[in-house]
Amino acid sequence: MKRNLKITIQDVARHANVSAGTIDRVIHNRGKVSADKRIKVEKAIRELNFNPNLLARTLALGKNFLICNLVPGAPSPHHYWSMPARGIKMAAAQYKDYGIITENFYYDLFDEASFVRQSANLLNANPDAVVLAPLLLHESKLFVHKLQNAGIPYVFIDADLPDEQSLSYIGPEVKSSAFIAGRLLNSVLPGKCEILIVNMVKGFANASALQRMEAGFRSYFQQNEPPRQKPVHVLTINSTKKEDVFRELERFYNEHPAIKGVFITNSKAFLVSEFHALHKLDIRLVGYDLVEENIAHLKNGGIDFIISHSPVQQGKRAIQTLFDYFVFKKEPERIQHVPLDIIIRENLDFYIRFNQHYPNELKEEY
Repeated sequence: MKRNLKITIQDVARHANVSAGTIDRVIHNRGKVSADKRIKVEKAIRELNFNPNLLARTLALGKNFLICNLVPGAPSPHHYWSMPARGIKMAAAQYKDYGIITENFYYDLFDEASFVRQSANLLNANPDAVVLAPLLLHESKLFVHKLQNAGIPYVFIDADLPDEQSLSYIGPEVKSSAFIAGRLLNSVLPGKCEILIVNMVKGFANASALQRMEAGFRSYFQQNEPPRQKPVHVLTINSTKKEDVFRELERFYNEHPAIKGVFITNSKAFLVSEFHALHKLDIRLVGYDLVEENIAHLKNGGIDFIISHSPVQQGKRAIQTLFDYFVFKKEPERIQHVPLDIIIRENLDFYIRFNQHYPNELKEEY
């Protein structure tokens, strides 16, 4: 029985190479399932010693689990934070028949007060668990201390607070990710030049992941380049508005004309690429995430490399982790790092097509 507690429908689905919905239809003998798939599912159930009655007993208790999600709001359907939200929505639909209920609370990354308001609203909802993107360091720490005092388990996505007591962190290893960004950028730079890290955030000291990201990027050059050969500068812009970004870039480039490479620490690399195109600047770029605008600039050569942190997968895995925790009493791994995908113009179309045809392989959908 102890073994059965650790096996989930998702484990069986992966073993049989079918969807979780197919497993559900076979277990409950409802809906159409081909004979071939039914045989594969029944074989997987036997090989994994999976006990579907465990789920039936759990459902018989009539217990619902409310999972509240506190993440940045997406101002448009193609914004980065629409992708974790999409993953959460997909997983919520998958588990809704198993007592999982989700409710979303969105905060503004440039307004700490919105985080405080939404976290208070969330607590008033009396959740059984919380999915949190702890991007505002100070406010996030105060909030998780309230969760701990209330005995409410929580999972981090996108950024980690290593000193806190989350059930799990689901996201990139940001220092290593930035180290890779340094290596990629250096591969297309001349022997001697200056490099710029661009942060677009309100209050760098209160951004939970950016300090580790900067350290990771700098560490590549410290290990591989003489300090005077490629000095690294940092520009923090307290806005993501185009006019603000353009104004700050123009001021900085006028003072540092030797900049030849830029690392953008969020999903807004397209803004920097657009500025370069407007001013006919030959500056190489590496940034994060396949938002629609970044795709366009990767295609036209304005961006050299995009690193994807699998944001849809982060949202899906967070809900799955809490489902397994509540229904199957499965303790999650403390760290669940997502894969880092490196996309260039030459593999972009293949990457997108592959994800569209095989969404369960790379766990992304575009």
